[in-house]
Amino acid sequence: MRAKKRRFSPACPPKTQFVASRWFFAVILFIFLAELARTVALPSHFQRDVHMLKLYSRRLASPLLLTLLLVLQAPASHADSASTAASAIVTGASEEEALAARIDSEIAPLFKANEPGATVIVTQAGLTVFRKAYGMADVAKGLPMTPDTVMRIASISKQFTATGILMLVDEGKLALDDDIQKFLPDYPSGGKRITIEHLLTHTSGIANFTNKPTFEAGMNTDLTVSQMIDSFKNDALQFEPGTRYSYSNSGYFLLGAIIEKVSGLAYAKFVEQRIFVPLGMLDSAYEGHERGSAMRAKGYTRSSAGSGFEPGKAVSMTLPYAAGALVSTVDDLARWDVAVSAGTLLKRSSQQKAFTAHVLADGKSVPYGYGWSVRKMRGMPMQSHGGGIPGFSSYALRLPEKQLYVAVLTNADRGLPGAEMIAVKAATIAVGNAFPE
Repeated sequence: MRAKKRRFSPACPPKTQFVASRWFFAVILFIFLAELARTVALPSHFQRDVHMLKLYSRRLASPLLLTLLLVLQAPASHADSASTAASAIVTGASEEEALAARIDSEIAPLFKANEPGATVIVTQAGLTVFRKAYGMADVAKGLPMTPDTVMRIASISKQFTATGILMLVDEGKLALDDDIQKFLPDYPSGGKRITIEHLLTHTSGIANFTNKPTFEAGMNTDLTVSQMIDSFKNDALQFEPGTRYSYSNSGYFLLGAIIEKVSGLAYAKFVEQRIFVPLGMLDSAYEGHERGSAMRAKGYTRSSAGSGFEPGKAVSMTLPYAAGALVSTVDDLARWDVAVSAGTLLKRSSQQKAFTAHVLADGKSVPYGYGWSVRKMRGMPMQSHGGGIPGFSSYALRLPEKQLYVAVLTNADRGLPGAEMIAVKAATIAVGNAFPE
């Protein structure tokens, strides 16, 4: 919207008009600059929050109004410059709205209003550029999904477990090359040396307990940490530790047990006290230990008949544990990425190791660091992770060169568009023409 230049009253002599307007312009400009300085100098904890864009927009409302007043009150030469500033602000807002509209136009058609849905967030340099929910959080009750709905994040949980281990490494309480028997002396290793790093990088050779033929039949039975470890500890190693990569939830389950042994805290309490509370992640928790009151989504799966959805299978969250038992929101995950990017929890060197592809004993690298998949997306470095658990699927990616983060949570384990596909689509649109082909 272009501001109209105000005409001077003929009752006021031109010279008097100019002098008065010049003084008025000076006063208004001073107020404008003071308000803008106050806006830019917001406390760092606000700048890091994913809702910063909303706060920033509200703070800009006053400077924008003053800009319009300048256009109305100042002489023509000053009004032109003020009009340019106002246009720049409006143009910036329009570009952000256009970007959000482009992302929404690609995602919205993928979901139906009366079926399970998803929440999506896209942030750049810590500021939210897109945040929206689709579909139903509870189909039976007719409760629509909202952007702050809590859902299971499944294996994205591994990022938090890996970070917990690295925090203890930074504190000198353990080392990556420590043999796991140092902390779990009763764990049989078949005469092989299995290290903490092997567990972090899925190179331990320990078989994945979720692949066991008996797993699904008993997955709704509560087990203690020791009982769960007993259920897979005597299985033969798949290969010599450090020689191959094979994704293993068992390895991350053991990492949770090690965190408990070293820290003296239950895993649920450790991630709460050491990660979630310090980062302001109110709606994140080990399922069953929630602190927030945000709405929880029901989990679904495509019905056996192939049409419609039915409730997802029941699973005890004592089984996924440190490998996938956390719940969160896209807002909290965006807060998590801000902390990761800022090096809030870890030493820079430790965080960099987490984002570095692990190298096997033969010198070949694998596409995984510590809790993050390490790949490239159209030539651009990307750290990401997906997750699937009864009733839910998830995917989050970060493109550090563009300071871009995308998180997608859905409340169906099958029958909906893939969370990874949605995240990649949103990232591609957000980066735009600057994205390498």
